[in-house]
Amino acid sequence: MTRSVVQRDTLRGAKLIGAVAVVVALVTLPAYGDQYTLTTFIRTIYFGFLALSVGFLLGQGGMISLTQTAFFGISGYVVGLLGAERGVPFPIPELAGLALVAVTAFLFGLIVMRTHGIVLLMLTLALGQICWSFARQNTSVLHGWAGIRGIQPPSVLGLDLTQNATFYWMSLVIFGLGLLLLWRLVESPFGLALNGIRESPRRMSALGYPVFWLRVTAFVIAALYAGVGGILAAWSSGIVTPTALQLSRTIWILLIVILGGARYFWGPVLGAVIAVWLDVIISQLTPRYNTVIGIVFVVVILVAPNGILGVWERISAKRRRFREVAENEHAEALSTAPKARRRLSRAEED
Repeated sequence: MTRSVVQRDTLRGAKLIGAVAVVVALVTLPAYGDQYTLTTFIRTIYFGFLALSVGFLLGQGGMISLTQTAFFGISGYVVGLLGAERGVPFPIPELAGLALVAVTAFLFGLIVMRTHGIVLLMLTLALGQICWSFARQNTSVLHGWAGIRGIQPPSVLGLDLTQNATFYWMSLVIFGLGLLLLWRLVESPFGLALNGIRESPRRMSALGYPVFWLRVTAFVIAALYAGVGGILAAWSSGIVTPTALQLSRTIWILLIVILGGARYFWGPVLGAVIAVWLDVIISQLTPRYNTVIGIVFVVVILVAPNGILGVWERISAKRRRFREVAENEHAEALSTAPKARRRLSRAEED
């Protein structure tokens, strides 16, 4: 028992040291990373917000939504229209973008959250395609395929966010706060109710939970996370186009979540890190990088349907079982040793 406790404490200490090392490496990245590395990590952060949006709905509520990239694009377009084209000062465009995302998500949620399964999937796909078609065809305000250009990050508290390092630190802080808030939400009674709805909506409804409104609330929260990612993407790239809303990006984000592990809180984050860097590395090796990345996704999903974290959990579970068996055998050996010695001494006396 003491040995098991010591091993558990050692493992917990190793995890804590690893987490601290990762945080220190991320915070000090501008000191040793080049501009390209910083830009790639910024991409990872805003796509991470989008992945968290999809992963929260899928992992906590069992809802597959193909509309999240629409919210990602809506917030970016509002920032471009008000900030870049009309000169409205910060933070009005950003707050207006998030407000429009929340209202749109609420209206969409009233439509789609009464459905489940394939019907929910198809409705969210249709709504996302409507938003993409509107952005593509509207040339008078949204400028069609050309999109809105010249978007600049604002100056916040005297910080010049046009500097890559400063923008990276700001994005990292926002991402950390977003993760903390989502973690508290998942561990709250609201998150536990969502888990119950994922397993059995009828039973939760019979217990008195407002299933429909809980699902709508989760949909709005997930949309806001996608909206924050869209604002960071618009600031970082300086442009927003219909590409931000198109179906291929939606599928890519869904694959990112599945790659990391949709059932796990850190799955979307891990998937975003791997997918973005995989895209960067393979695109430097071959012009057919999309084909290679697609093959990698297919292989990983076939081999590990629960994602990379699912594989890690399975390996850890096997190690725990082996360790428990070894400890039980050791304890049994220790308990039988005195009896064997007593029998031996009696035999010698006889």
